[in-house]
Amino acid sequence: MFFSDEVGIVFEAFSLLHILLFILIIAGIILIYLFRKKIRVLKNERKIAMGIAGFAFFWEIGLYVWKIAHGAREWNELLPIGLCAFTLFVGIFALFFKKYSLFEIGYFWTWGALASVLFPDISYSIDRYRFYQYMIGHMSFFFMYIYMIFVYKWYPTWKSWRKSVITLVTITIVLIIISNLTGKNLMFMLESEGSPFSIFEGYGYAVYLAGAISLSFIIVTVWYLPFLFLNKRLNKTKS
Repeated sequence: MFFSDEVGIVFEAFSLLHILLFILIIAGIILIYLFRKKIRVLKNERKIAMGIAGFAFFWEIGLYVWKIAHGAREWNELLPIGLCAFTLFVGIFALFFKKYSLFEIGYFWTWGALASVLFPDISYSIDRYRFYQYMIGHMSFFFMYIYMIFVYKWYPTWKSWRKSVITLVTITIVLIIISNLTGKNLMFMLESEGSPFSIFEGYGYAVYLAGAISLSFIIVTVWYLPFLFLNKRLNKTKS
């Protein structure tokens, strides 16, 4: 029953369990920050980082194994297509190979992880494997980026923002075309399916698409603000 695709206990938004997940995220951020210097100088730091990336990779593979076991055969169900999936794999490769060039692109998409935990689109709860796969998966890739920020002291810049936006726009255009040609709702390009983009529904497809893209653009920009002030502070210190 644990691995069943049938809903048992129903997950309730903003329940005690949901609040505990928020607390875990905050605690994880604090712990990585507090131990950042000790982790940074560890002899086996790279092994730790690669281990974290490896865990995230195989944990995500578990999702596709679970889907296949329960009859998933559609290509859109078996391919990592979506903002969270893109962010996850970019983060995995960035951490595993220690590539800032990947980190600076993926960082701006990590808001998707928080949105997915804040507004989870699953009904499964603690009695089902899918709940743990979903929650641990989204929190793990968020923590990977936090690790790279605090331990490696990697800070995105406006140049990073431009790279990230250009990459995301390119992906979005491709997925809009494929979604409309195939009828598959890739990365919510056709409808919200209960995501926060639902506020733009009911006004026509063009308005929905414009609203979803604009909201994403605003959030990606807001995601840079902490580093805007940090980079200014660091530049003043250097001068």
